[in-house]
Amino acid sequence: MAMSDLPPDSTQSSIISTLRTQLKSGIFGRGGLSFLVAFAGISISSFLFHIVVSRLLSPLHYGTMGALLGIISLLTVPIGAVQIAVTQAVIDEETRGETFSMTRVTRRAMVSGLVAMLAVVAVTPIIDSFLHIGSPLPMFLVAVWVPLATVSAVVQGALVGEYRFRPVAFASFVGVGLVRLALGAVLVEAGFGVSGAVAATIFAQAFTMMSLLYSARHELFEHHRHAAVVRTELRDTVLSIAALAGYTTLIGIDTFLANHYFVATQAGDYAAVAVGAHIAFFVPAALVTVVFPHLADGQGASETSRKIFRQSLTISVIMGLLAAAVMTVFPHLTVSVLFGAKYASAAAILGVLSFASVAIGVLILFVYLHLARRSLMALTPWVGVVLSVVMISIDHRSMHSVATIMLVVSFVTMILIAVPAIRYSPK
Repeated sequence: MAMSDLPPDSTQSSIISTLRTQLKSGIFGRGGLSFLVAFAGISISSFLFHIVVSRLLSPLHYGTMGALLGIISLLTVPIGAVQIAVTQAVIDEETRGETFSMTRVTRRAMVSGLVAMLAVVAVTPIIDSFLHIGSPLPMFLVAVWVPLATVSAVVQGALVGEYRFRPVAFASFVGVGLVRLALGAVLVEAGFGVSGAVAATIFAQAFTMMSLLYSARHELFEHHRHAAVVRTELRDTVLSIAALAGYTTLIGIDTFLANHYFVATQAGDYAAVAVGAHIAFFVPAALVTVVFPHLADGQGASETSRKIFRQSLTISVIMGLLAAAVMTVFPHLTVSVLFGAKYASAAAILGVLSFASVAIGVLILFVYLHLARRSLMALTPWVGVVLSVVMISIDHRSMHSVATIMLVVSFVTMILIAVPAIRYSPK
């Protein structure tokens, strides 16, 4: 019987049943959909945070805040790498069907975070001088954020390895999303400026950490006599750190160099537009957390892994190009709505940077695919970083020249990492 021959109610039920099946399979299954919805909320909250703060701060101070947030992004590199390594270790334990304890690795994460905090404090005068911040307080606040984020990453890695996306979604959405937005608006409005915006990020991370610890209390505090101790592989951790360092540096290298080469107001304009352009890679940024345990489970080579990767790549390209097209057609409207008319002078580069962000979004999917395969090709983003630094150092005449360099470099790097991934054949 053809679909058209079925009664209307039967046809509707069949469509709903098909949609439910799709949502419970692939990257949307096992709670993954809840995380993607939460990440969408986090992305919206993050943009609202930048919109509110950019309107309360002048371009002069917003450029400084953009550079500080870029430093935080760089600090998330080793933190994110540890999360990946913990996810892989937990998946190994789950595959063997063993109970495991997270106590030791969490304690080590806290100690490592405190050591890193002291290291950040030690280099604060150098960073303050290079970025012309004018006060050590914002960098001291960034240092406090480090141990909180380190512990959060370890616990989140364990939960993701167990495919427990819902508690991760709740902690991230309320903490990184709502708490940061509300406190950021209050503290900046109260006159704390850039330091207030960074402090809001710290309180948000503290909430996220406490929520994740509560969700993982069984693995942390209920000791089992024969429970396996989760141990991360040094090679996996080092490779992940190096790969994510390259990718994160590539994302923010133009804003960082703009803050160095341009006058403060121009650097603030560029930073604001760069944040707006990053809308184009929010979808793959959300997908990688959900996709990675599937890829690691099949080492990026099984048919299931390949199917899920193709699914995520298709969604990322379509959504990224759609977002970039809208921002290219309506650049002034986008910048005015997001950041206000005082940033309108930089709207002309929004389209260029948005398509660069599409390439960067595709790039992160391939980085995680290579990490799941434990391949050194995951380090490819460093090629883009080197090209960006050299080319921007040679030509930084205007915001448009820097944006164009980022567009070219992003697509070249994407091609370099995609070709070996497509040609990959498991041994």
